[in-house]
Amino acid sequence: MEDAQLYASANAMQKRDALLVLTEFLPQMAWQEEGEMILDIGCGSGDVTRNLLMPLLPRVEKVTGVDLSHEMVNFASKTFQHNSLAFQQLDIERVIQPRQVFPEGFTKVFSFYCLHWVKGQENCLTNIFQLLQPGGETLLVFLASNPLFTMYEIMSQKPQWQQYMQDVSNYIPSYQHKTDPVQAMVDVAEDVGFEVLSCEAPQFEFVFENINYLKNAIKAVSPFLKRLPQEQRETFLMECLQELAKLKTCRDDGKMAARYHLMIAHFQRPE
Repeated sequence: MEDAQLYASANAMQKRDALLVLTEFLPQMAWQEEGEMILDIGCGSGDVTRNLLMPLLPRVEKVTGVDLSHEMVNFASKTFQHNSLAFQQLDIERVIQPRQVFPEGFTKVFSFYCLHWVKGQENCLTNIFQLLQPGGETLLVFLASNPLFTMYEIMSQKPQWQQYMQDVSNYIPSYQHKTDPVQAMVDVAEDVGFEVLSCEAPQFEFVFENINYLKNAIKAVSPFLKRLPQEQRETFLMECLQELAKLKTCRDDGKMAARYHLMIAHFQRPE
């Protein structure tokens, strides 16, 4: 996900789901009168942070968006400037002593469509726990399972693509093959020290209006595409679409639909 401009133009599913979840959960959160210190983990191109999250927040003192990708952070900083908003690079899984990076910590931590890329779930949640002030809340929204990842596993077995996808397991969500992903998530959160306010993994569906939009959506998030020779990338993308069609993603009207389970976790750091 290094093409920030492409991601910003092809993330309608992510934006729709973030809006749905925020609309439901923001009223359930406790909000301070003096304003909040907000962190958005995996801010990507910054459009969700600036145009969706910030306008919905009741009271804000400062919002910080962090992302693993320097390119995404640079794009977000240039494109979505605001006097209450800052972006910086941070690896939430591997950062050591995150309160040295953010000494004041945060009252709320959000993350949308990021944590399915994180293999070290316990490290990640531990760092979020440390970044939260006592009594602070976190709302984490990410893919528990998605046919996209099944497609990657299938593609990685094909001789033509195998050499570029030998580490495919690193890009499969931790909960993709869990029989009870919610309980697995709750277990990790409680081990870290969180109070679990709610955790669920409902099924969602998103319909792509045309095949080109779906292709761009895959292109925007594929960790493998940049490894391929330029002349093979279009073939790879078309094969990805063919494999997704075999996974019953095609509707009766011919449109492609993503049917997936979305992990929605609302935790609190005890006082």
